[in-house]
Amino acid sequence: MKKILFDINSVVPYLLTGRTTGVGRTTLELIDSFSKIEENLPFEITLYSQNMKGIGAKDFIDYFKTKHLYLPHREIINKIIAKLPIKESFTKYDLMHVPHNYARVYNPKKAIITLHDALFMKIQEKAFNHNQMVKDVPPLMQQCKGIITCSEASKKDIVETMQIDPSKIDVVYWGVKHDVFYKLPKDDLLIKEIKKVSGIDAPFFLCVSCNAERKNTHKLVEAYIQLSKQSPINDLVLLWGNPPLFVLEMIEKSKCKERIHFISNITDSELSIMYNGATALVFPSSYEGFGLPILEAMACGCPVITCSNSSLKEVGGNAALYLKSSEPEGICDALEQFENKSFDLDEIKKKGLVQASKFIWRDTALKYITIYNKHLELN
Repeated sequence: MKKILFDINSVVPYLLTGRTTGVGRTTLELIDSFSKIEENLPFEITLYSQNMKGIGAKDFIDYFKTKHLYLPHREIINKIIAKLPIKESFTKYDLMHVPHNYARVYNPKKAIITLHDALFMKIQEKAFNHNQMVKDVPPLMQQCKGIITCSEASKKDIVETMQIDPSKIDVVYWGVKHDVFYKLPKDDLLIKEIKKVSGIDAPFFLCVSCNAERKNTHKLVEAYIQLSKQSPINDLVLLWGNPPLFVLEMIEKSKCKERIHFISNITDSELSIMYNGATALVFPSSYEGFGLPILEAMACGCPVITCSNSSLKEVGGNAALYLKSSEPEGICDALEQFENKSFDLDEIKKKGLVQASKFIWRDTALKYITIYNKHLELN
């Protein structure tokens, strides 16, 4: 039987701390979805991890065969490994899948890569080592057996910025954890749970963010400060663990600092509670490879305000409300419309529930299996 080596090094941070990046999160969901496929697969999946602590593949041993290489998962070590057929000899794989954008690979012709987006080819952000990615990623994409990405917008960017044949790229959308993100009754228990998670019991706009400049969360803060002059009904809650100093100073100097709240390190279940309680999710990003928070919010019956760039309109469909401008003035205008109840909120919520229902992790896993079959030349 053919063997697929599935690299899970992106989920090691989650196994260590309970927290991971969006890439690690989607990898975890894909592994979980594979484990729930009832059909007999025409190939064998082996999970691969690499570190000195032995953390990784063995955590999934109930469902998959595993291989763990006891070497530091560091660039200098990986460069050496990539020059020798160590993984090939150690695991005997026929096809390796790297689901986290990039890895040092000895034989790219036996590898498929999930490249989530081409952000680093279009935007240079201080928070990430994009210059190195610009140097390393395109050659791997040109040499590897196949590429999977999570939106048509990302495929277009990969083709245009890295000179890749479009036929080499498969688009597979991510799913929503519908067993976690779903609509809850708007009752006293929900209000109590929201206060437990966030410390507030007022209506609120919600933002899920990080320090990447493209997220434009600082512009949302500016917009809310403008809105605060009108004594809004809604507070602003930011799921943002390490906001930069200039944002904190901007809030401190404002007259509404007591109405802007930061939360962090919450579970998916707690995030679902916040989506359910929010007046709207505000997601004013200038670039996304996909945009999971949009669908998670919609699945919880939460209206979504976002931009129409990159993959966002592809994901939000006709259910999201799109900003005319991602500048503070444009964001403030959208918030004002919610304050003034200018929308048919019931209709927006219904559209969101329908849109989110189209994205299912099982479907994602089945499409990945079809792609594996193609590259392994199996029927």
